[in-house]
Parts: sequence; C-alpha cells; structure tokens
Amino acid sequence: MKIVLNTSPIIFLSKVDSLKLLADVSDDIYTPAAVVNELYEVTPPSFIKVATLSIIGSAYVQGALGRLHQGELEAIILAQEIAADYVVLDDLLARRKAHYLAVDVIGTVGLLLLLEKRKLLSAEQTWQKMQQLTEQHGMYLSPQLLQQIKNRLLGNH
Repeated sequence: MKIVLNTSPIIFLSKVDSLKLLADVSDDIYTPAAVVNELYEVTPPSFIKVATLSIIGSAYVQGALGRLHQGELEAIILAQEIAADYVVLDDLLARRKAHYLAVDVIGTVGLLLLLEKRKLLSAEQTWQKMQQLTEQHGMYLSPQLLQQIKNRLLGNH
C-alpha cells in the first residue's frame, strides 16, 4: 500500500504516540517537502520518504494556491503522481480537491482504524487515541461520527 501523508495526520499521530506504527502498515509512505516545512515541532520518522513533485506538479501547485495550503496541494499532487493508494488529509476542502482530482482519501481517523484493523492497536487503544485527539489536541469530529466510531470499536456500550 502506497500512502502520502499531509501535515495534520503526522502531527496528530505523533501526539497520540502512533506515528511509528505506520511503519508496520506499509513500506511506501511518502510526504512532500512542503509538508516537512510545515512540521515545526515534529520530525517525521525515517521510514517516511520525503518526495519532490515533478516540474508539472510543482507548477500546478503554484497555480492552485489559495484556499488550500501548499502542503495539502503537494500531498494531493504527489499522491496522483506516484499512484498512491491513499492521500491522508483531514481538511474538508483538501479532501474535496483530492476527490475532484480522483485521488482516494482517508484521514487520521482512517489511519487509526487501519492500525486497529491490522491489530497494531486494540479497539480500546484506538478509542482512547480518538478521545485524546478530540478532547486534548483540537481535532474536530462531529458527535455523530464519534458515536459511530465508538460503536464500531466498542459495540453499544
């Protein structure tokens, strides 16, 4: 599985001590240089490959800057250029842009659920990490989505 990470998933996963677990999900995890530049306090682990866009991809990003950040645009275009299975984005506008460009998207929540599915986290650990992200680290998830995730992970407790 080939994955491209944007800034927020790297930051959020590092805050809940789960970023290193991605090494057991795939050997093909990438991030563009603009994302690395946006990571002020987090250093991506060495298994995350920093990739450069093509000249055409870079030109597209420069022309498309506006409502999306450079890191988001570079992540989407990099995913397109390397035929990634997923680009990992949390921002709704960025997710819409990726869908528009026919790039499959998951978010930080999707990665945590993937870690649980692969048995790298238990259901309880995954739920605890979701709670930490929303209650302590500023990730917004609607109450309905949180309830769906809780029900999926823990049943109807």
